[in-house]
Amino acid sequence: MKGKAPEMDAGALGEGERFFAENKQAIRDYAESAGLVFMPGERWSMDLSTGRGTYDLGFFTRHGFTVAETMWATCHEIEHFRDWRRDPEGYALLHERTGKGRRRLDLLYDQINDILVNREADRRFPAHRETREYLYRYKIMPQWDYTRRPRHLQFADAILRERMLPDEEVEVIPEVREEVDRLKDMDGEGTDLIDLVSGPSASARDRFELVRDYIEPVYERFFHEDVEEWKRQEKKKGDVPEGDAAEFSVEGGKSGVGKAGIEDVDLLEAEEHFAEEYDESERRLPRAFSASAIREAIAREIERRRQEDRSPDEIARQQFRALHGVSVEEVEDYADQYAKVKDHILPLRAVFERVIATRKEIRRRLKERTDQGVIIDPSLMAQAYIDSLSGVVDSRTQLCIRREERDECRPLDFEFTLICDVSGSMNENAPGGKSYEQRLCAILITEALDEFEKKLRAERQESLVDLRVLTEVRGFGAQDEELKAMSNVIDYRTRVALARRLEACTGRRTADYKPLAGVAAGMENAAARTEGRDLKKAVILITDGGSDDPALTKEAKARLDLSGVVVKAIQVGEPSTEDVEKFRYVWGDDGLPCKNVSRLAPTMEKLLEGLLEDLGAPSM
Repeated sequence: MKGKAPEMDAGALGEGERFFAENKQAIRDYAESAGLVFMPGERWSMDLSTGRGTYDLGFFTRHGFTVAETMWATCHEIEHFRDWRRDPEGYALLHERTGKGRRRLDLLYDQINDILVNREADRRFPAHRETREYLYRYKIMPQWDYTRRPRHLQFADAILRERMLPDEEVEVIPEVREEVDRLKDMDGEGTDLIDLVSGPSASARDRFELVRDYIEPVYERFFHEDVEEWKRQEKKKGDVPEGDAAEFSVEGGKSGVGKAGIEDVDLLEAEEHFAEEYDESERRLPRAFSASAIREAIAREIERRRQEDRSPDEIARQQFRALHGVSVEEVEDYADQYAKVKDHILPLRAVFERVIATRKEIRRRLKERTDQGVIIDPSLMAQAYIDSLSGVVDSRTQLCIRREERDECRPLDFEFTLICDVSGSMNENAPGGKSYEQRLCAILITEALDEFEKKLRAERQESLVDLRVLTEVRGFGAQDEELKAMSNVIDYRTRVALARRLEACTGRRTADYKPLAGVAAGMENAAARTEGRDLKKAVILITDGGSDDPALTKEAKARLDLSGVVVKAIQVGEPSTEDVEKFRYVWGDDGLPCKNVSRLAPTMEKLLEGLLEDLGAPSM
């Protein structure tokens, strides 16, 4: 149990001492079977480097556990210790995600880990399986009707209790029941996801990745539905201003989501609303090791391993992370995704060369005096005549021609904005799925234009052209979200963050007008931003649905059109008739349907090719 434990009275201490005096050898034997050494002590402690630990004699007895229950609970804690020690790096990665005020995620992963350690305790200590079942049925999770609990806690509790007591199906609302049952057959072939994520053979990292990809999104969706329900109830009471409840969404924020701190403040406030339910869940099974002690022990063990056993490759990987802010593995994963779109960049390279070539003009200029020129310098005509009469053959009185290349074309800046739909309906991460193909498009855009800008940078160093290419990527669900800032560079951290964000499309609205309006507002300051350089700007928006407010979206597009921005949209998938009509109303001839989502990258390649070809033509 987290928090301060109650004071131990003499009776509890005596009972605890008697218990461990009688069962010391049994505990030691159990720990050794798990590869650990446990001895009685003043408190619960662990040393991951040696596998040694101590236990508090009266911890479980003062929480009301019987002798048999205390023995089972001690084995339960030993199994947690074994799992932490087996893969501390996996737990460290999990703690990076859940250790930032996300109490709800701590609870989800704690309960799934409990399934794992209980399965192992059952295997090593089958005589106490009945004790475990009794504890869950009558002490830890005596409730079987969870319909009055928040949705996300119904989901987590149903998973845990039904695994511990498989013959007793709990009561939850229908949408939660549907998701719980879905986990039992994820692929239509009988694959039970909970069995996979609680299997002892898989590393913690692999288990947590499965939870993150398949269970956590459902849990988070229920959490945000609970938050929205709470906001609606508050609104009915008159405690929340009119706009707040409407604006709160799965992105976790009001106006300003994407700016530092706003999302976290709202989610912390929401979690505080559920604090009593979280406290109740944590009280059910006392935790002998505190969360802070676990994190500190894991951090120490990882550092020890790094110091004692670092190969040159590991040192290089550590230095890479320190320099770039992301791991080599994350960059390699991104490279795998880039490999899927590089074939669409190849034809664009020819376009890059054509644009650069057409932006250069060859002009003839008479250069310095020489004896091998094509014309006599008029100011030295007399000297040339005298030298000729005198037989001077190397008279430096002639002028040669120099080939000088200069950029006569405009614009001097090209800004490209890609706007991605991160609403929940896009969340299809398999090849050919909407979010999967949209992510590849974002990689295609950023990498192709980054390559173009590098070529231009080399030309600028020779003072041959003065064109710059800048890119940005934005997202919209309920809010306008900056995924890559407008710039002419992209680093490893930004690449990885962009790809990862586009894997998680969980928004509950389609507020496409917000990023368009933001870009339109930015055009008003374009002169200051480009320091008077002529600017060409293009915006492409990807969506699978109709706008939440087509009138506002059309107005924002019109503002961009008046500013001279080339603005187009692609509608992917098989949208409803209503959404198709909304899309046509807003975009007209500037809207392109792409029903076969796997064709999204080729479609984007052709659009980008046309926009880049225009850069080679002089402005009128």
